[in-house]
Amino acid sequence: MKKTFLFLLTGILFLTIASCQVSKDNSTQNEKVKGFGFFNHIPGIWHGPVISTTSAGSFPEWYADFRPVSASQISQYSNLDSQTVNNMSFFIVQYEGELKIAMRTEGCFNQSCCVTYEVMDSVNENEGYYRFSDFRGGANRAATSFVFRGDSMIMEVYTSKFNKEKTPVLHSRWLAVHGDKNSANNAIGKYKYPLPLMVRDFSHVFDSLTESIYFVFESDPYPTSEQPCKGKASIKIDIDKSLKMNKNAEVFVLLTTQSIYDGLKLKPDYHNYYSRYIYLSAETNRITICNVHPGTYHLYAFVDTNGDKLHQSGEYMSSAVENVITVNDKTTIEAKVVIDMVIP
Repeated sequence: MKKTFLFLLTGILFLTIASCQVSKDNSTQNEKVKGFGFFNHIPGIWHGPVISTTSAGSFPEWYADFRPVSASQISQYSNLDSQTVNNMSFFIVQYEGELKIAMRTEGCFNQSCCVTYEVMDSVNENEGYYRFSDFRGGANRAATSFVFRGDSMIMEVYTSKFNKEKTPVLHSRWLAVHGDKNSANNAIGKYKYPLPLMVRDFSHVFDSLTESIYFVFESDPYPTSEQPCKGKASIKIDIDKSLKMNKNAEVFVLLTTQSIYDGLKLKPDYHNYYSRYIYLSAETNRITICNVHPGTYHLYAFVDTNGDKLHQSGEYMSSAVENVITVNDKTTIEAKVVIDMVIP
């Protein structure tokens, strides 16, 4: 009995010491990765207006649901509208002999796309400030900064406009607030995120380039298709024939992390739960939303009849306010939403 007790005690002490050593090693590694605290700021849903100088224009509200897709990567995938796609990921790379945080942004507008890669090059953890810049051209070519203050975030993008400007100019500014902070919790626990582990070796990826920007996807060193932990939702859209539609009507399909209704009353904080959404023509009867984070969602649909995108009284919506779907990794789920109600 005494030997058994000593064996158990020794085992417990060994596990405790090992655990402390792992914790110490991770802490040491975290300190070696410049700006590692960024990974703790970004998880969850963020939303707010986008001010843009680009042809895509400004948006009154953009929603992004950042969740870990591995221990050392966090991503969001979004469609600002049917013509505008924005995918963004942050992950750890090996570069210049060190582990560094990289940012990948994939943007598409009117079938024209590009992918940019930037590396974190300037940090002030105490001020919640983090800047990424072009791997090759540095901040003189392109830079993206994030400033976190409590539940707010300001993201600013500057570019040289294809080297036409000597000093980079504002490309876009996102004034975001934190919405649902719990949307990422399951993934955080599953992957033990964040850990200072290399996702990609970028040591020589950009050696032959003058800038880390790709306009041809075939050359992309880390395409969305190779990134982990995402599923698809194929959604059939039915509109009750008794509802009068006009040629300019627009369908809005929405996935939220929680119900946005109390009964049929819209919750005051409903914006906090927008995870994925897309605007579609009224003729659309099916849409497949790609790159959806695994999890449970409420599925809604609305019809905007006057083009203001506000979905107000007299317009249309799906009456099934508890239409719940579950998306799994590497699978496509089939779902249906019926627009059958006039908004009171």
